[in-house]
Amino acid sequence: MPKIDENIIQRIIERADIVDVIADHLGTRSPDNPGGLRKTGVRYTALCPFHEDKHDGNFIVYPKGNCFRCFTCDKKGGAVDFLMQYANLSFPDAIRWLGKKYSIETDNIPVNYNPPPPPPPPPPLPMLQLPMGMVLNREYTEGDTLCQWLHSLPWDTCQRERLKNALKEYHVGHARQGHTIFWQIDEQGIVRTGKMMLYKKDGHRDKESRHNFDWIHAALFRDSRHPEYSDEKQECKPTLFGMHLLNKYPYAAIHMVESEKTAIIMATAYGNTRNQLWMACGGVENLSREKLQPILSQKRKIILYPDRDAIEKWRAKQANLRYDRMSVNVQAVTDWWKEGDGEKADIADVIVRMMTESNKPLTTGDLVLRMPIVKKMIEKFDLELIKEEKGNDR
Repeated sequence: MPKIDENIIQRIIERADIVDVIADHLGTRSPDNPGGLRKTGVRYTALCPFHEDKHDGNFIVYPKGNCFRCFTCDKKGGAVDFLMQYANLSFPDAIRWLGKKYSIETDNIPVNYNPPPPPPPPPPLPMLQLPMGMVLNREYTEGDTLCQWLHSLPWDTCQRERLKNALKEYHVGHARQGHTIFWQIDEQGIVRTGKMMLYKKDGHRDKESRHNFDWIHAALFRDSRHPEYSDEKQECKPTLFGMHLLNKYPYAAIHMVESEKTAIIMATAYGNTRNQLWMACGGVENLSREKLQPILSQKRKIILYPDRDAIEKWRAKQANLRYDRMSVNVQAVTDWWKEGDGEKADIADVIVRMMTESNKPLTTGDLVLRMPIVKKMIEKFDLELIKEEKGNDR
């Protein structure tokens, strides 16, 4: 049997595109093909075709290295390796098939192989639903480090009452290990999971201690004492922090920040939850149409408040989402910001600094007067701020 010229083999190997070849066999991700290839950053992921895979992310395709690898069954290689392992082709036949695909002549030996249709996806796992009792049993926050710091801030009397209500409304909890728990409860009241984070006494994240971050669902999946919770039985689908308050405040505009701590601080500082509902996404990558759908379907107004170092990312996300009732507000991290706040400061960092440096409350009235639309009204109509004898702004 004649051998294929080595130069032709090398040319075909260099020409073969791993993403292209795997897409021929697995297809691309769609509602009808959830196991197909999906672009995630500079890589692609899929359900591994070499074992019964239920978790996206085990099988990764690297365009830059022109290779693939499954981190569960350890299948790996380039386009030729994929064909040999997936289609059970010999090396020469894999080269011949690739040559035909890329119009590079090899020899006169035909290859009777056509990629089979993508395999049917495994049935979706049911969504993890945690009992509300798990939330209610962890609501005692008097010993929680973050909550103690929040109470130590120079709030006025109304804000102190709002802080108490905010911690209860958002179901902020406390774990025995010392973590603050930010429960993720969806618009239907279903407890999806909880984010667990350690904080220092100054209100900043404790990133040095071991196990400073975890998820409730991940902890349950690891715990052999709870066999009813398993990543083989349920799938966790996180939601946005504060989503469960949508129905309670049906007319409120959504004020979206990154940090759950920031959402609590802003809900306390501004109040007026009927018109302003503060929520947290946990990162700009979580601002997807899928996670925002309950808000979008109600045609709510959404205002995004990025951290100072992520303004352009959030603006790009806003443009990509193409929702005409969404805007980006950067006033606090630009106009009110000071160098000492740091380049990663968010709106809460700035407001807390403004409060603590003067050691007096920054009232809702103070904050409203700083809003651009209020400033414009004062300038346009030549308004004058009048103070009552008690010293309260009107």
